[in-house]
Amino acid sequence: MVETEQREVVGAVTVAPNGLPIYFQHDPRRYRLGPLAPDQAGTSWELESEPEWDIVPSVSEVLDVLHKPGLPWWGMTTGVEGLMALNGLGLVRETAFNGHPALAVPNGPERSSWSPATAEELTALLTAQQLTVNHVRDKAGTRGLAVHGALEDWAASGRLPDPSIFPAEEAGYVRGLLAFLRDVDPEPVASEVMVASREFGFAGRYDLRLRVTKPRPVVAKIYPKKPPLMKTLQPGELLTDLKSSKGVYESHPRQLEAYEKASIECGWAPTLARGIIHVTEDGRYEFVRSWAQFSDFLAVLMVWRSDQAMKRRKKELTK
Repeated sequence: MVETEQREVVGAVTVAPNGLPIYFQHDPRRYRLGPLAPDQAGTSWELESEPEWDIVPSVSEVLDVLHKPGLPWWGMTTGVEGLMALNGLGLVRETAFNGHPALAVPNGPERSSWSPATAEELTALLTAQQLTVNHVRDKAGTRGLAVHGALEDWAASGRLPDPSIFPAEEAGYVRGLLAFLRDVDPEPVASEVMVASREFGFAGRYDLRLRVTKPRPVVAKIYPKKPPLMKTLQPGELLTDLKSSKGVYESHPRQLEAYEKASIECGWAPTLARGIIHVTEDGRYEFVRSWAQFSDFLAVLMVWRSDQAMKRRKKELTK
């Protein structure tokens, strides 16, 4: 079971073990850090009247400045898959007239019921069928929330997740999570852990802090066809984040090292290791150890701050 006494929540404020108040504001999304005052545990704060509360970026916001070369390709393949789905629904034809996709006109004559489709018409069809990149992205977000909810429920109750109660599009990811929990048999220490760094000016929330009690075999890498790479997790506490994305990206280890640095500053003990629990649609998982250092995140934080400064200077020029 999670140790609920590890942190104290006062209203919307989380108090870190070192006494740092961290406030997460939902709308607009932002973090605020209060004055470090260990003797104020249990005190309520008036956020609007406290000049010492500092707004800081989230770890995810900082990492958004990184170039993501996979996104354009993902967008293209999502569009192609959307058109294939429209064809399966009988709304467009595989063949083309004059080099353009053919659009179906319901209830029209056999020959004249097809006409060259414009990009606007195809986009409208994709939107109506919820097949655009925005719809696919939002579905992935909903899927991620469901899988994270399964992890959080396990951390709170100790009950292993039951994939059979999840929709088909989510069940595979939950099976992957279940496989990880069975292989590692970890003890949850804390979940949804809010941490922040006053020294470097950022905040965030990581998914799970867990304890491995004895050496455990774990899947370290999965492959499309050949058997997975197995490694051994040694006993100790781990800082982890759950991902249901297509893969493990360069931003993920940077994210974990930022959480670790902030976690230590907040009064948590250093962890043995950081790792991504990456679950897949086909019911598999891989535990990918972080290969980053905090300096790798810090370099991106400097770029983020430079970017913010440039935006302010540009705004001043247009006044």
